[in-house]
Amino acid sequence: MGDLPPDLHRLQVIRLYLQLQLDAVDAKIRESEKQTTSGGALVPPEPEHSIDGDAGFRIQHVPRGGTLGAVVHRGDCPDAAGGRISRHEVEIALRMPEVTLCPRCHPGSD
Repeated sequence: MGDLPPDLHRLQVIRLYLQLQLDAVDAKIRESEKQTTSGGALVPPEPEHSIDGDAGFRIQHVPRGGTLGAVVHRGDCPDAAGGRISRHEVEIALRMPEVTLCPRCHPGSD
């Protein structure tokens, strides 16, 4: 990667963007692996459980009309997908207009 900006806020935004991209690639890999192992039929993913009992948060890459978007979920949300992120990363992500909260689990209500 070329020169990175010196300020913390822009570095955190770049990190979040790259995490979203990585999550999207990981999801495609899992989808492809499941199609291969199940003879072409999609198998729903198994729920992930936190080791320490803290559900945490997840950020899910969502394509929106050719642009990058994301949805923040509680880690225990039945709709949760994508990578795990910290509360601090949620606060950073929510400063971005293309990031929304899950309407099902309401991650900002705790």
